[in-house]
Amino acid sequence: MNMHSLRFKLIAYFLILICVPLFIVSFFAYKSSTAIIEDKVSDSVSTNLQLLEESIESVLKESRYTVTPFLINFSYRRFLQRDIDLSKYEDLSRINQIMGEMNSMQIAGHNIYSISLYNRRNRMLLTSEKTMYVYPNNEVQHIEKLAAQEAGTPHWFLENEAGFTYMTRKANYITYPIALDPSDDGNLLFIHVSESTISDYIQKVNANAGGIKTLVLTGDGRSLSETGSGEDAFPLARFGEMPAFLAQMPDIREKGEGRLTGEAGGEKQLVVFHTSQSTGFKYMAFVPRGDWNREIVRLRNDILAVAAVAVAAMLLLAFLFMRSIYNPMYRLLSAMKQFVGKKDFAYQIEEQRKDEFGILFAGFNTMTENIQQLVRNLYEEKLMKQDFELKLMQSKIHPHFLYNTLNSIYAIAKLHGVREVTEMTHALSHFFRHSLKGEDWITVREMLEHIRYYLQIQKIRYRDKFDVTYDVEDELMEMPVLKLLLQPLVENAIIHGVEMKKGQGTIAITGYRIGAEVVFSVQDDGLGMSAERLEEVRAHLASGDQSTDRIFALSNVHNRIKHYYGERYGLQIYSQPNQGATIEVTLPQPPGGSHV
Repeated sequence: MNMHSLRFKLIAYFLILICVPLFIVSFFAYKSSTAIIEDKVSDSVSTNLQLLEESIESVLKESRYTVTPFLINFSYRRFLQRDIDLSKYEDLSRINQIMGEMNSMQIAGHNIYSISLYNRRNRMLLTSEKTMYVYPNNEVQHIEKLAAQEAGTPHWFLENEAGFTYMTRKANYITYPIALDPSDDGNLLFIHVSESTISDYIQKVNANAGGIKTLVLTGDGRSLSETGSGEDAFPLARFGEMPAFLAQMPDIREKGEGRLTGEAGGEKQLVVFHTSQSTGFKYMAFVPRGDWNREIVRLRNDILAVAAVAVAAMLLLAFLFMRSIYNPMYRLLSAMKQFVGKKDFAYQIEEQRKDEFGILFAGFNTMTENIQQLVRNLYEEKLMKQDFELKLMQSKIHPHFLYNTLNSIYAIAKLHGVREVTEMTHALSHFFRHSLKGEDWITVREMLEHIRYYLQIQKIRYRDKFDVTYDVEDELMEMPVLKLLLQPLVENAIIHGVEMKKGQGTIAITGYRIGAEVVFSVQDDGLGMSAERLEEVRAHLASGDQSTDRIFALSNVHNRIKHYYGERYGLQIYSQPNQGATIEVTLPQPPGGSHV
């Protein structure tokens, strides 16, 4: 089948119009179903994580509260803040009493693995196992290192260096430092909770979650428990170490909570995570994709089956549709070949139909008749255009010739010292130079310079009959405006305003911003207009018609502004008899117009 034929294109378009919407609907249905199932799974997993968080942090909170009686014992605090002499029976007896109290707190807090008390003043370490160490003992040095690193802000941190002789076996534990006196960091109480206590809660959740695995990390990404050591163990994590898979999931480290899908443990996992507000621990749950994606796969297969049936049905429908429309379309195609290929502009389709193709045939016949007429009109317009271009070329010669002639006059007048002729010729030549610029848009600065040259000529002509003032904001100087925007208004103010006035006149040119618009005004104190004449001028400007009388310049400027800036912009005229007239030009700011 020819790929450029109408039959092929109609079939292709037919399939696109059916298959693309079907694909889009199927895709979004699949995505929506996936999102709904993920939301439900995430909500269920979040509930399990919340229960795990409550259990673990309840243990940690209870462990901290267990030592409260010791913290409020002021006699212990005062004793530990002085120099202790172990050779004295009283001091040694008091130390044994303190260690006995610590042992009682350890027993009362059944989740507490051990309690250590570090006395900075005497560099002494006391334990709940009723063991005392004095510097330079290794245990004292170890606890001093912990005090320097971790005691700045009270928080739970991990330890896996079992160097204390009171420990019966190597252990991993979570430690929390507490200052006996907040104003004095000399005495620190360390609460140690075994990692196995945390692991027990995690294992219980994993055993009841139906394939879901959980993991608890510290704020810096280290594991609070041992999850296993085999190759198949997942999530594989060692106590106090950052799991390897965490490097592939930066969102878990950067965000407080959320969910994501990533590769971990050799398969794709849905990972739901949440950060505790009290401890900063990060609770994570891993759901294998196969456990929650079965329904989505089934739905996807059903959608693909429906789509395949729909495409087959659309192909059959497209074929039947083609047969019903291709024959009359071929008739129209043959007529077009006759019309275009053989340039038979008088060709007409004689077949009469009452359906849409009948309308097309009638349109084709009308088109051939109109084209014959357009060819004749185009030939005539081409002749007129050639004539117009010739006249336009001739019209450009005269201003340039005049500009060059004025420069010659200026040089001769300056040579002979004729000041007024020099000034007028200089101003007129610059006036023509600005007028002959090819651009339709100039800056406000260039517009004012053009007006100054024009007024310099007029002041010489009228023997300084009027004065001119300028008050334009500096911020507007580089704003682009239409060429010859204000000069016709200034000319109107001279001819119809101050020229007819007895005595000296004044013309004021201003420009300022007001809101989102810019207003330029030309004001004179000449004869002004009567109310009737003012209404007549305003009505004529509102009509949009061109004028050949005395307001031709105003009408021209008004219509140009509306054409380039829009209907809401134009001229506003205010006048009273014997009090002059004011013409305002309102433009958008920043400027719009077809130059942009």
